[in-house]
Amino acid sequence: MYYYILVVILILYIIYDVNYVLRTLFTILSGRMLEKSYSLHDPTTIYGICTYLDCDESFRSLRLARLLREIDIARFHFYDRTGIYERSQILKISSLQGCTLSTTCEPVGLFQIYKITTKLVYWDDRSLFLEHEVATLSDGKLRHVIVSRQHPIGKDRNSTEALLHELKGAENSPSCPEYISHWIRSNEISSLKFKKI
Repeated sequence: MYYYILVVILILYIIYDVNYVLRTLFTILSGRMLEKSYSLHDPTTIYGICTYLDCDESFRSLRLARLLREIDIARFHFYDRTGIYERSQILKISSLQGCTLSTTCEPVGLFQIYKITTKLVYWDDRSLFLEHEVATLSDGKLRHVIVSRQHPIGKDRNSTEALLHELKGAENSPSCPEYISHWIRSNEISSLKFKKI
């Protein structure tokens, strides 16, 4: 009997990222039990630690692919604590990761505890722009800044405005930061290049 349970667990670990699912569930559930609701303008924070599973091939620092997984969890946490997730369920809207912009100041080292602070810095009629700051707790150093562009996609062509309607802070849309407007323009130029191919 125990043999079959171990085989099932092993198969799940081989074909599915079980740790990612467990970490996401833990973060969302603990947030619901221990944290308050936030407005769209409030930053949210989650914590992590760099382990051997998260490291690059030299086992010295957190690799970017794993950090982007942690950013997913931070985004899910932000959506849940601000009410975006509940509203997307009501409107049957899913979120598509459009693109990310990553700036690395200094990598997160092995066994360092870090925090990811997520805030919604801008939205337009098609996208949400989230900024994630990764800082180590031991020295307070900012290690990474990652901006992600999320596209809400609904069956009824619901827009970002419909998704954010009636959420705390939605009445005051922030102005577009200069670095995001340049990033949007850069993406538009890249898209034109691919349309020519």
